Formats: sequence, C-alpha cells, structure tokens
Amino acid sequence: MREQRGITATTFKRRTSLPPEELAVSYHRVGTRAGLHPEDTPSITTTRSRYRAPTTDTYIEVNEEGEDVYTRPSTRSSARRYDLAPYRHGRGERQTEELPRQGKHPMFYIGICLVILVVFLIAYTLIPPALQQWHDESIYGYPRTFQTDANVGHGGMEHFIALNSHGTIEVLEIPGDPSPTNQPRLYIIVRLSSQGADLVPATVSFPDVNGDGKPDMQVTVLDGPNPSVWILFNNGTSFVPKL
Repeated sequence: MREQRGITATTFKRRTSLPPEELAVSYHRVGTRAGLHPEDTPSITTTRSRYRAPTTDTYIEVNEEGEDVYTRPSTRSSARRYDLAPYRHGRGERQTEELPRQGKHPMFYIGICLVILVVFLIAYTLIPPALQQWHDESIYGYPRTFQTDANVGHGGMEHFIALNSHGTIEVLEIPGDPSPTNQPRLYIIVRLSSQGADLVPATVSFPDVNGDGKPDMQVTVLDGPNPSVWILFNNGTSFVPKL
C-alpha cells in the first residue's frame, strides 16, 4: 500500500467577479480577500480601474518618400459635411460679406439746411445789435453822453454836453466865463419813444447852416442806420428853432 500523508489540502471557493490580482489566496485568515496584508504583495501596488480605453486598429502606410506613416482607419459618419474654407481665412475668424451702406434719407439733408438757416437768422438778428450796443457803450457810456468845446459867439469858448436822459435828448451849453447875462442854457432836442430809447447816443456840431456867418447847432441822433438831424439856429445869444 502506498504511503499516505497526513496533510490534507484545504480548498476555498473563489469569486469569479474579483480581479485577477485579488484571486490569490491569503493564508493569514481563512475567509478573507487577498491583498489585505502587505506580505501578500510586498513590492506590487495595483489600483482597480473599471474604465479601459477602447483599442483601435493602427495601419501602416508607406508614402512617396518611403517613410512609414501610422494612420487610423476612417470612421463612417452619416453627418453632412460642409465647406469650411470661407471660415479658415486669416486667424480663423468668420468672414461675413459686407453689405453696401445705404445713403441718408433726403429729409436728413433738409433738416440740416433748416437748422443752418435758423442759426443764421438768429445770428443776423442778435449779433449786430449786440455789437452796436457794445460799441456805443465803449464810446458814449451810460447814460449816453457826448461832450465838445466850441466858440459860437456867446461870450468866448463854451462847453457843450449832449445827453440822453431816459430817452430824451438834451444839450447843455455851459459858458466859459459865466455872467449875469450869460448863464448855462438847456436845449430839449427830441423825446424818443422806441424800445431801447435810453441807449441811443447823440452828437453835436456847429456848422453855419443858413450862411449868416454864425455857427448853428446841429444835433445828430444816432437812432439806427439812418440817423436823424436836428438844427437850432444861432441868434447871437442862444440857439432857437427858427429865426
């Protein structure tokens, strides 16, 4: 009879769902999974990964220069292919067709002309009077005053002042050597009633209007583009409207 050894092998059922690296039997404790103790795999570290990348076939072709070129097989697709050449120009930016610009509407130009016309009318209406007022202000001041000296035969050199007093044009004659018979005299020329009458200046001069050898008084009222002229005649001692 053959000799029988007293050692009986102990077998364990293995789960087929476990990975191959965990199918090894652990002799440390019965009924446990392999890999729990570092003595089982002292120098191997494995991780369980459920994802595996799909493998694709690789083909080797030889080009015209004799070099091996690795290519992947083309996959069939039912999608429609489009021509992307217009989009690959330059830096890959999409090119769009530039549409022609439309011209301005005729009413736009008409409106511009009307605005220019209104601005011109306002400037023509307001700027000239403003410039004239500034000119008179710098020369005649306010109230409007004009002064001059003249010898009219009333007792030597005399001083004359043409004054606009709230729209009334007045001329004041002041003798150079006042006496009881030669006192200052005031002449009222005209009263203005127009708008801005207090801003109208007046000047005075002494031409011989009637030719009698005596200087007469001529008052010029600058009340617009057509100034008015007023004449007072010299009778030897004063100025009068008529001789």
